[in-house]
Amino acid sequence: MGMSKPNCSQCRHFYITWDPKTPNGCRRFGIQCKDQPSNVIQTAGLGDCQGFEEKGKKQEKPKTIDLNRKELW
Repeated sequence: MGMSKPNCSQCRHFYITWDPKTPNGCRRFGIQCKDQPSNVIQTAGLGDCQGFEEKGKKQEKPKTIDLNRKELW
């Protein structure tokens, strides 16, 4: 069974614009459109949206090293 198409309204990059002609936007791809951004991505020949990130999911912070720790020097 294939992966279902992402629902833009559940993506953290999706937003509603102020423009009634292009009410849907995607911050990841920098587009505003009348249709769902994932449909525009697919129509453009880029395949399924690869930028989908579920809202509310915590992103992993990159691990940092404290270079002031004495045991490192």
